[in-house]
Amino acid sequence: MKIWRLGLHGGSLTARLLRSMVLPMAGVALLLGFGGAIAIRGAVQAVSDRILGAASRAIAESLNVEDGEVALNLSPAIFGMLEDNERDNVYYSVTSLGKVVTGYSDLPNIAPRGLRDTEVVFSDAVFKGRPVRIVAEGRRLPGIGQPVIVEVAETLGARERIVRRLLIGLAILEAALIGLTAVLLPVAVRWGMRPLIRLRAGMDQRLGSDLQPLPTEDVPVELRDLVRAFNGMLARLDATLEGMRRFTADASHQMRTPLSILRTHIALLRKAPPDSEDAAHSIDDIDHASARLQRLLVQLLALARADNAAVAPEAAEMIEVNDFVATVASDHAADAVREGIELKFERAATELRVITHPGLCAELIGNLIDNAIRYNRPAGSVEVSIEPVAGGADIVIEDDGPGISIADREKVFTRFTRLDRDNRRPGSGLGLPIARALAEAIGATLRLDTARSGQGLRVTVGLRAAPAT
Repeated sequence: MKIWRLGLHGGSLTARLLRSMVLPMAGVALLLGFGGAIAIRGAVQAVSDRILGAASRAIAESLNVEDGEVALNLSPAIFGMLEDNERDNVYYSVTSLGKVVTGYSDLPNIAPRGLRDTEVVFSDAVFKGRPVRIVAEGRRLPGIGQPVIVEVAETLGARERIVRRLLIGLAILEAALIGLTAVLLPVAVRWGMRPLIRLRAGMDQRLGSDLQPLPTEDVPVELRDLVRAFNGMLARLDATLEGMRRFTADASHQMRTPLSILRTHIALLRKAPPDSEDAAHSIDDIDHASARLQRLLVQLLALARADNAAVAPEAAEMIEVNDFVATVASDHAADAVREGIELKFERAATELRVITHPGLCAELIGNLIDNAIRYNRPAGSVEVSIEPVAGGADIVIEDDGPGISIADREKVFTRFTRLDRDNRRPGSGLGLPIARALAEAIGATLRLDTARSGQGLRVTVGLRAAPAT
């Protein structure tokens, strides 16, 4: 059966349920079988002893005294209740004053001394090489000084057959219950999973771009948390894809302008004489457009790298902040000279060590220094300094340019967003978004403030201190 084959699959939910239910049920069945065997034997013993006791009582009631002697008027019906197709041999004896009046003289005597009138005792014994169950009953008769002892013995074969049949029936019932559970459980799981199967069928019919949340109305209560978690993942995936679509659209828009300039001036160069003024202007415009395109591509690659920079804890290293930032700042000295910007670096008074990812941290600091140089005023200055703080160190990049107003400080972290005043400046609006992505990747903090002079922008990068050694 198909469902059964699915249920036996080792990695399936049905197989897990079978293991978690059938195995414990088998253990419980063994315990029930053990307890049932004890209960069945006790019940069969009690019922059989009651019948055996009734026989001894009937014999005792048939006793009388004739001429001072004990006489027995035994009815054949008394043993009829014991001797049938289901029972084995029955033996009896009647003893008065220590002498056997009638019956089997060698029947084991189980009656204790001083057995009282109508008192009944049971015991197990062996008679004629076979185990028997014996009942002894005392009965006082007129003129007899001591109670007359009546004993009736019965072989145990019938009892054992009854016990065996009951135990077999109990085992069959337990096996049938376990087997029925094993057969019906895969069917029940398949029935219970129908809502998810319908969800899967609905998802199979969806387009690849359809990331709408799954409905939870028809989902069992136990599975709603799973579906909600899946819907949350769909929402995050949709947000990621939307970001990628927006990034692709913005990037293509940003790249379209320099590419159009390149194509236009290449067409002009084909028509203009090589040494003409038009050719020279076209070459300058091609140079500027290619530089702009190159910077855009570099920033797009940096942004992609920042977005995917999931830094493992073991990738972090301990660095000395002063020397590290001095090296990064010196790499931008030539850019500052070319733009007419004075670049300063101020070391901390003490040696500071922090834990960070050196490559990404260098890219973060370099990106902020490059921004400060590019968006500064003519003949402005950029100062890079290190400030020790509790729990780490702050790297501060401060310029005396136009700065960023408080209202625009969150806006500038949106990709490809540029302030109106910067539209004439070369750029793509990716510098600060890249910086934020890098800061998040290495666990650093990034804060924008007004420069201490009251004019310009102050950017603070917070790094956590290395543990003391």
